[in-house]
Amino acid sequence: MKTQENKEDADVSANTRLTLTKPGAGPRPESGPGADPDRKAARVLSVIAMASIAAGAINLAAAATVGSSNAQNLAFFTVVGVAQVIWAAIALARAPRWWLALGAAGNLVVAATWVLSRTVGLPVGPEAGITLPAHFPDSLATALEVVVAVGAAALLARGSAPARSAARNPGITAAAAAVASALIIGGVLSQAGAFNSSSAGHGPAVTGPSTSGGGSGTPGGGYGY
Repeated sequence: MKTQENKEDADVSANTRLTLTKPGAGPRPESGPGADPDRKAARVLSVIAMASIAAGAINLAAAATVGSSNAQNLAFFTVVGVAQVIWAAIALARAPRWWLALGAAGNLVVAATWVLSRTVGLPVGPEAGITLPAHFPDSLATALEVVVAVGAAALLARGSAPARSAARNPGITAAAAAVASALIIGGVLSQAGAFNSSSAGHGPAVTGPSTSGGGSGTPGGGYGY
């Protein structure tokens, strides 16, 4: 009888050890071959969300400067800036495939519009046919939009993005937010003309695209599509 009981106790102990040492039972490392893929995706999502917020802030600053003298520019930059900030806020909570696709496509269209305006000129609008010069704030905003488009496309190819990316990676989110804040400050101040010297005959911070008459037409850093 005791032999049978000892055998049963040994079986229970062996099963317990097997359960405790079963591969995959413990938490996955944060980096390396066995890293949690959702954690990596959450980091990417946090970074592109902060990039979208920074681009949106610069575009809203553009709406307050170049949009003050033109209704089309005001509408364009306001819609783009608000959309970028809203997209980022929702993406930090949850980013399904269609939301990632929307972010990638939207930012790609805005970036392509900037490239067109700086190479051959836009076919329509207040600056139709004029090749606009590239300045710091618009170049920065476009670079951020490309980052968002590429990152969202990468997550889209993966399948989806994890929910609550900010909560999954508070450290990465905080670091991305700090970098985005610095870029926002630099971009917005440059857009507002804080880094530009006054030009005779044009008033402060008027550094827009040159026209055939030799004047300048876009205030506040020359950011216009």
